[in-house]
Amino acid sequence: MDRLLLVANPAASGFTGGLHRSVCRVLSRRWEVEPAWPQSAEHARSLTAEAVQSGCRLVVAMGGDGIVHHVAQAVAGTETVLGIIPVGTANVLARLTELPRRPAAVAKMLASGFDVRSVPVLWVTATDGDGRASRWVTLFALGIGHDAEIVRRAEAEPYRKYRFGSLHYARTALSTVWSELRRVPHRLHLEADGITADTAGLMVQFHDAYTYFGRRPLRLGPRGADPMALLAIDALRLRRAPSILRRVLTGDGMSGVKGIRVWTGIRHAVVRADEPVLAQADGELRGRWLEFDLRLEERGLGVATPPLPPGRG
Repeated sequence: MDRLLLVANPAASGFTGGLHRSVCRVLSRRWEVEPAWPQSAEHARSLTAEAVQSGCRLVVAMGGDGIVHHVAQAVAGTETVLGIIPVGTANVLARLTELPRRPAAVAKMLASGFDVRSVPVLWVTATDGDGRASRWVTLFALGIGHDAEIVRRAEAEPYRKYRFGSLHYARTALSTVWSELRRVPHRLHLEADGITADTAGLMVQFHDAYTYFGRRPLRLGPRGADPMALLAIDALRLRRAPSILRRVLTGDGMSGVKGIRVWTGIRHAVVRADEPVLAQADGELRGRWLEFDLRLEERGLGVATPPLPPGRG
């Protein structure tokens, strides 16, 4: 029987002890299940890295986007497959890979048979003012500046996040735009595949990511990322909110909104800041850095997904 590492986050909004025991029972029909209870993000990464190095074929993250992000740091770029039992607030990567919404249904899929889908990831190398570097993998979206500030404020009130979900992020986004982000000087310098630009904030996307306003995907460009899209924010004002919301609902992309510029077809970008600036990856704050090197790997991570129906190979 093959070994499976189940890395769980009991603080996830939909997590219960009973659900965890049920998932373990179902998975044990096919796998030798080793439960893991990491005490920190780094602990989750090290537990996963040990399993990968020992030849574990499947590592399953049970929780929300945070635990998936941390587990993926050690799985991306290896032969090990990432499984996801979604019990968090947004579960973005689970939705993007079309996993069942019910954790029990995903557990049955992992026990009975699944396909492996290769999905794109963004490798980020960030450097601080002393030349110290950190490297991480981003699974669906990266924010530098504005977007990271919204995440920081939302995460400062976790009880609202668990109670109100996407509504909490929407309220935080609107209040942040109104209070602080209306007039911010250009402090980021972007170079990307022949593009040069100065901006106040940057969003990077290589999937259709779900918005602060719920499950509706946000497309930066009218045809999506193709393969990666950059959104530069020059100024955000509250009166732009109706235009942005309309474009979210219609899927038209953000090009054409005053104060926003969008480029698509990007594979590599470098961002330099005048002073250390906050970054977030997949909703996880990654600290303040002076320079970012962004490289897209289009088949960077294997994810366990439902088998394709006949005729859809």
